[in-house]
Amino acid sequence: MMEYGKTKRGASATGREGLHKVSISRIKKEMSDVSYLSDDLVITALTARNNTTADYPAAIDGFSAVIMMAGEATVSIDMQNYQIRPNNIVLFNPNSIIRTVKCSSNAAAYFVAFSKSFVNEIQIDLSTSLPVYMRIGKAPVLEVSAEDVNEIRQLFQLIKTMLRSDKERYRSEIIRSLFTTAFYIITEINQRDRKNEQKQGRCEVLFNEFMALLQQYSKRERNVSFYARQLNITPKYLSSVVKEVSGKTAARWIDESVILEAKSLLKYSGMSIQEIAYHLNFSTQSFFGKYFKQHTGTSPSRYKRQR
Repeated sequence: MMEYGKTKRGASATGREGLHKVSISRIKKEMSDVSYLSDDLVITALTARNNTTADYPAAIDGFSAVIMMAGEATVSIDMQNYQIRPNNIVLFNPNSIIRTVKCSSNAAAYFVAFSKSFVNEIQIDLSTSLPVYMRIGKAPVLEVSAEDVNEIRQLFQLIKTMLRSDKERYRSEIIRSLFTTAFYIITEINQRDRKNEQKQGRCEVLFNEFMALLQQYSKRERNVSFYARQLNITPKYLSSVVKEVSGKTAARWIDESVILEAKSLLKYSGMSIQEIAYHLNFSTQSFFGKYFKQHTGTSPSRYKRQR
């Protein structure tokens, strides 16, 4: 549903045009009326007129979402068709294959796309974000109330205002805070929606228990064996369950949780790197520095200096 290069309408029936890979940078350059933060975040409006995923399938290099405001559309996401109506929020994984099968002439929506690095920088607890993360790909269409849509629309409008404001020094921090607010609203809506779902299976229950333990102990425990013992299962079985349910290993979830906490402390706590290393139960500051650089590509001191 983005206007990044025109192609012949007949190509959509045969698929000969092939898949178009679309970067956030390309969206901000080629769409009209776009608000953006570097190459990390774009917000724009979609209509039936600038909907080119009817011409060819597209894959966006980042997370994205559509909030349907008017009209109707049938959208194919990874070869599965979904009916999209007003007060629907549609969530897309990075590189999901998106194509509009049909679209009413009065269709209108908000569109937001954001990079993986942007997600890593906002302060959202992993276990809190998990239900939304798990939903993407399995049930990407979220039905919400008109009041929900209005709240999110107002937040997006405020983000757009800040993107264009002259408050340059803290603009990024303000926008990330507003985006975090919008994410938590969507998370709450999703949790409300999940109350109507069927009872979880054993694997999902174990996975949620693992994530709860991770939230409690990740500041001092980084070994899969510790979490397996708490759940009275073997490390191998825990790793298998976590991988099956989430697509990521238990070790990766642990590392991501530790790094998220480390980034937050480096940016906002005022603690020294040595104090942060001690707080996160690393034996030495040097060991913490190597661990952090291994997972982020930069040193704690350089990350701490970045704005």
